[in-house]
Amino acid sequence: GQGGQLLTIVIILSTLLVGSYAIGNISAFLIGGEIAAILKDKKMERNIERLQNHAILIGYGAVGREAARTWQEKGLIVIEKDPDLVHRAQKDGYMTVAGDATDEELLISAGIKRAKGLMIAIGYVADTVLISLTARELNPEINLSARIDDAHAVSKLRRVGVKNIVLPSQIGGRRLVGFLKQPRIVDFLDMVMEQEELSLKLEEVVIESGAGLVGKHLSESNIREASGGALVMSIFQPDGKHLVAPPPDYLLQAEDILIVLGTDDSLRKVCELAECCR
Repeated sequence: GQGGQLLTIVIILSTLLVGSYAIGNISAFLIGGEIAAILKDKKMERNIERLQNHAILIGYGAVGREAARTWQEKGLIVIEKDPDLVHRAQKDGYMTVAGDATDEELLISAGIKRAKGLMIAIGYVADTVLISLTARELNPEINLSARIDDAHAVSKLRRVGVKNIVLPSQIGGRRLVGFLKQPRIVDFLDMVMEQEELSLKLEEVVIESGAGLVGKHLSESNIREASGGALVMSIFQPDGKHLVAPPPDYLLQAEDILIVLGTDDSLRKVCELAECCR
């Protein structure tokens, strides 16, 4: 009857409306790029899982961005909780993990157990201490460095295993005096470390046991000649002693860490002489 036909028409129209609504939502989901974002995040997770001996940077503020820019190597992961800074880090081409770095699971997802170094650039003492303790527990061998704004907190960080501490106010104050008292030295250091056309770098080179350098005096090692101009500026000995401007008769030994100034090519040749991997 007419009642049955009317009911059938209502059911058909309702089905069409529901279907259109579902299709509209799916289209919006696709057009909005949400699937693309999910796939991108999954790809980044896989890339992070494959990393070994990488570095993790916590905080992408002004100090963090400068640290990332100076890093200039592959294998850097940025952890940041500010959505705007997360977007900026991604736009700058860095792998990012969004969230609070005081969360142990977040550090694990960034590969903290496989990382060689952790740079904490957030400045907040309490969070920095907590992150340092967690990182040291998860990876006892990790190299920790931290930026803080409160000089009174240095001892706290030392106690939790942070050996490398940066105080921006201290560095800034010293540079202000340096510009007045020794401006040419400051200019020279800036040129060496920052101007790409000079391409000079300071590098740590570890002498491996069995390398040809072991047992030779520095003067007979021919490091400068064989590398094409690299200079050994200082040497850290295995027992912790540090020699600045080491004498020519210094006897090189296995596990000495040479601080060498040179170009990429000359530094690579020094590493070949020391039989270390860069």
